[in-house]
Amino acid sequence: MKGDSLRYTLDISEHLFLLTTESLRLRSNEVKRYQTLANLIDDTISIETPIDDHSAETILEHLAAIPTDGNIRIDLRITKTSAQSFGEVKQRLSKKLGSNVSIGDALSVLLFHYVVGQKATRILKRLGLDSVKESTRSATSDQVAGANVLPLR
Repeated sequence: MKGDSLRYTLDISEHLFLLTTESLRLRSNEVKRYQTLANLIDDTISIETPIDDHSAETILEHLAAIPTDGNIRIDLRITKTSAQSFGEVKQRLSKKLGSNVSIGDALSVLLFHYVVGQKATRILKRLGLDSVKESTRSATSDQVAGANVLPLR
């Protein structure tokens, strides 16, 4: 794989490091296998990565809360295809924010997007809204009303 991959060496902040480890924990639990940051990126990034789910203001607030640069060195080796997609996502982010973003910033936003998506999925599952096809029979109006009412206590 060495010939088919690109290597990035980044010096990241402790906050970004914690975001990477949380992302890896969520991804490992999702696929039921230990994951690496390279696995996560290779498996989830594509040209269609939906960075537009978040407003520019939200992304800027994230980057202010989670500084990118720091003294924790990480080495990241991803496939050339993922590196190309990563570069395109970086360009889209730069255009959206109106300024050039670093590789570390793009990584941070991608991980933020992944964690937010995983947390939203967990919440939807808890609310029973994770699948439209849960029941093939139609519900009566009482069942629908009961399903849509949440006690306030």
